[in-house]
Amino acid sequence: MGRLAPAVPTAMIDPVAATVAAVVAAQLMEAPAYLQRAWGAPVHQDIFEEGGCILRAPARWRRLAGWLGHAALAVAIVLMFATFFAAVARNDDLAWWGLLAGAVHGLLGGVVVGAFVDLHPHMPDRVPAPGDFYRRYGRRDVITFVVGHLWFGFAVGVLYALLHTQLPPSAAF
Repeated sequence: MGRLAPAVPTAMIDPVAATVAAVVAAQLMEAPAYLQRAWGAPVHQDIFEEGGCILRAPARWRRLAGWLGHAALAVAIVLMFATFFAAVARNDDLAWWGLLAGAVHGLLGGVVVGAFVDLHPHMPDRVPAPGDFYRRYGRRDVITFVVGHLWFGFAVGVLYALLHTQLPPSAAF
């Protein structure tokens, strides 16, 4: 008679791993937009400027405030990802589960981006209303936004697995 494999204990959520994964993945997610802009490509999204406007930071500090707000939001989101990883994914194949979570995050985020002006009517005119998924900015911005969120989820899955004190590196894939 065959022997049943013992149940794998689910590791606890590691908030330090989640925080580091969040901050790094958030930068990786936004890097393509800023790199394309630096190279002269017509990408208009600027989440750090927009975030600074939402936080009503003075123009001089707007991008820094937006970066800090984006990082804090990323930490909260990755803590939700970590809860999902422990509950549903059983802390295995986290890169792929992260990709799925990144897709959901992107769907929700696309709607939120479209509501920026409605939610924060005091944003200055120099930050035009982006529309859902940045669609008013053009196809390149939409693709950059969607791919960025998928990349964020994938990166979170890998980084979280590698940084988690109770998970083996093989939990990433």
